[in-house]
Formats: sequence, C-alpha cells, structure tokens
Amino acid sequence: MKKLQSILLTLILIGFTSCINYNIHAPASYYLNKETGNDDNPGTLKKPLKTISSLNTHIKAKPGNIFFASRQVFEGTLVVSGINGSDSVAVTIRSYGNGRAEINGGNNEAIRIKNSKNIRIANLNISGNGRKDGNTSNGLQLVYCSDITIDSMNCEGFQKSGIDLYNCNNAEITNVAAIGNGFCGINIMGSSQDSSSGILIKDCKAENNAGDPTRLDNHSGNGILVGVSRNVTIDHCTATNNGWDMPRLGNGPVGIWTWMSDRVTIQYCISYRNRTSKGGKDGGGFDFDGGVTNSVIQYCLSYENEGAGYGLFQYPGASGWQGNIIRYCVSINDAHTTEGAGSFFIWNGSGDSSQLSDCYIYNNVVYNELAPLISFENASEHRNFVFTNNIFIGKEQFEGKNTTGSRFLGNVWWGPGGITKFGKYKSLKSWAESTGQEMENGSIAGIQADPHLKGPFTTEITSPYQLDQLTGYTLDPDSPLFDRGMPVKPMYSIGLPEHDFFGNPIPDDERLVPGLNQLNPQSQFRIPK
Repeated sequence: MKKLQSILLTLILIGFTSCINYNIHAPASYYLNKETGNDDNPGTLKKPLKTISSLNTHIKAKPGNIFFASRQVFEGTLVVSGINGSDSVAVTIRSYGNGRAEINGGNNEAIRIKNSKNIRIANLNISGNGRKDGNTSNGLQLVYCSDITIDSMNCEGFQKSGIDLYNCNNAEITNVAAIGNGFCGINIMGSSQDSSSGILIKDCKAENNAGDPTRLDNHSGNGILVGVSRNVTIDHCTATNNGWDMPRLGNGPVGIWTWMSDRVTIQYCISYRNRTSKGGKDGGGFDFDGGVTNSVIQYCLSYENEGAGYGLFQYPGASGWQGNIIRYCVSINDAHTTEGAGSFFIWNGSGDSSQLSDCYIYNNVVYNELAPLISFENASEHRNFVFTNNIFIGKEQFEGKNTTGSRFLGNVWWGPGGITKFGKYKSLKSWAESTGQEMENGSIAGIQADPHLKGPFTTEITSPYQLDQLTGYTLDPDSPLFDRGMPVKPMYSIGLPEHDFFGNPIPDDERLVPGLNQLNPQSQFRIPK
C-alpha cells in the first residue's frame, strides 16, 4: 500500500510539474484598467488589475491571456517568459474595448518576451521616451520564440528598434507602423545561419527611424532589416525618411534590406526618400548585402533615395554572396546625394570576385536624371552578373570601369535628346563592338532607342496598393520594344515568375518584352494579395 501511495504521489507531482512548465491549453485571462482597476483584484473583466507591475507578478505565477483597456496608457514593461500556448489556443496580448491601449515602456522595452511559443499580440500601441530622450531599448522584443503573430501595432520612440526578433521561428508581423525609432523600424536577427526562419513581414510601414545616437561604430536608421535569417518574406511594405540622423560617417542605413541570409523575398514594396548622415554612405532603397544567397527582389518601387535604388554589396568577412535576382522593379531618380552611388550600385569589399557572384537582373526600368544608372565602385570585383531586358533611361549609363564581371544582353538604352554614353563610348554600337557587350552571334542585341513609355516618369506613390497608378512605365502601342526581348531562362533555385509587373501571364513560348510590361500595354494591373 505504501508503495502504491508513493507511485500515486509521484504521478501527482509530475502532473503539477507539467503545469508549471507553462504549457497552456485553457489559459487564464487578466484584464487591466487604470480607471477601475486595483492591484488587489484577481484581474477579471469585472475586477481588473491596475498596473503592469502587478500583472507581471500574476502571469509569472499563472500565465494567461492579457487584455488592456482601450484608450488608456499603461506605464512599464510587460515581461513574458516560458509561456507556451497550445497549437489550437494561442496566448493573446491585446486591447479590449473600442480602440487601442498603449504601453509606454519609458526608458525600457514596452514588451519583452522570451522562450515562448504560440503567442498572438494585436491591436496595441507601444511607445518609449524617445531615441534621444532617455530610452535605451527596443519596443517589442522577442527572443527565442516561435509561432508568433504580431498584428495592428504602432511602435514609436525607442532608441533601438520598434520591433526586434532575435532567434525566432515562424512569426508573422502584419499591419505594423514603426515610426520615430533609432536603429531600425523592424529588425529580424539571428546568431547563426539557421537561427531566425519562417518570417513574414506584410503590410508594414517603417518611417522616420532616424538613427541611434549611441551607435558610433556601425550603421543605424534603417527601415526594415533582416540579418542572419532564412525563409523570410517582406511583402507590401513601405520604408521612407529613415536614416537622416545617423551619428557617424561610413557605411549607412537602407530602407529595406538583408544581410547574411538565405531565401529572402522582397516584393510589392516601396522604399522612397530614405536618407543617410551628411557625408555618410548608403541611404538607399533596397539592398542585398554581405552573404545573401538565393534571394529575390521583385515588383518593387524605389525612388528619390539619397543612396542607391538597389545595392548589391559584399563586405569583408561575410559568407559568399550568390544566386540572387532582381526583376520587375523600378528605380526613379535614386542616388542623388551619396557619392559614387547609382540606381544600381555594385561594391565588393572582399576583393574576391567569387565572393560576389551569380546575379540575374532583368525586366526592370531605371530612370535617373541625376546619377548614373549603374555604378561600379572601384572595389567591385564580381562575376556572372547578367543584365537583360532592362530599360535604362538617363544622362549617364555607367560610373566605374570594373564591368568585366557583368554581361549585358538585350537591354534598352536611352538618354536625353537621344544621347546615350557608355563610359568613354558615345554609342551602343561602339561600346558593343569594342567590348562584346550587348552582342549575340555577331549582332547587336541591345537597343538604343526611345522605348516610348507613356510617362510621366516621376511619382508620388506612397502605398504598395497604389502601384496600379504607375502607368507612366507602361509602353505606348507604337513602342519599338514589342517582341524584341531576350528569352529568360530559369536561374538558381528561384525559377521564373508567373506574371509581370502588371499582372500579365508570362508564356513559355513567346519572346519577352523589355521592361515591366510583357504583352498588353493596356492591361489591368493586378497584384495577388
């Protein structure tokens, strides 16, 4: 009998232990209301708690859902650790009532979550005291978490990032506005190549994240940044007016970019009027930086950034950069301030061409009145970069001489008054015959002609869902470009797209049209949502 009692007691203790591991199937719920709450209350809807500090004590003892009364401001840092919602019942943190609650983290985080799973955070605003006014942290920080949903949040006033994910898996960040932070609006980061993965960032906006005043040895002031991650998608997002107060010279911020990551897709995004410090580098729209592999930027718009529209960069010490694609994108008057930059900008600090290789750049349209269309930094050793079916319109086609790692074939070149210069060459014909560029089977494959785009070429579009208004980059019916494009073959592991910028299907048996528009210049723009 004593042995049986001992076994029963052991089973009871095991069951109790499993409960304190915070695996939640029917979670408790805690309500906070500053006006009617009391920290002596149990935290029910009728008897809510008053402060975050009291809430932290309750959820540490018994975790559960958390609801903040709408249109109220709660001071402090919500701390969640070791909570695992079930696959069918996520732990929820959100506002209740009509409108959003706000969590003001002051000089610290507003929400800090570690080692947790199946968490949903929604319909909240979080704020800090300001990147230069005392705050020293991120807004919402998640560390070693998985199966996370973050939806409908504003994040403002943090010295580091509005939202920061470190070593997280299977996370969705949607409808977030990260505004007025320091280092970054939304930052995804890992500690090894497999650390952060399965991340979706969609319908988000990063604006006026100006720079971290304490970060003096590296860049800050980024919009959306993904580093040391894999399988990440950035979709229908916007970045603007970031980076203008980076407190240093040297490498700088970019609107939307990634580094040391694999299989990143950036699509249907707009990055415009981003900046850098006076005399600093970068300040561009989009960037595949050091160590990026098997990734694609497609159906994106970059305009009037101080730095490059699309940066293709490799820094010393990064793992190999290879297998990337940029297609069906637009660059308008980018690189108007940053010295040496162009609409497309290639730089390789490693000095080894094998470290920056295998990039396919096709069916883009580049318009620039102020800077080179393509700029090769003095240190820009690269190999097997293929430019095809692009439309390049501008005063200056190239800057820099290190073009030998690039192959140009079937592109359209045009300049003001029909004047088009290719470095020291004054025409496409002389450039092609002297270098072999734009030549195929002994004939010139490139086109030096007015593409007859409808115009105007400048834009004020600010939302990815306004891309249907980019009609200036469709072809007139009398364009000489129809049936003049080069066949595009699948490259790397990404393959071919199913449709062009304007939603037209891409047939396998027809020659492509250069630029954004494949078949019908009058077609209706369609973007899958």
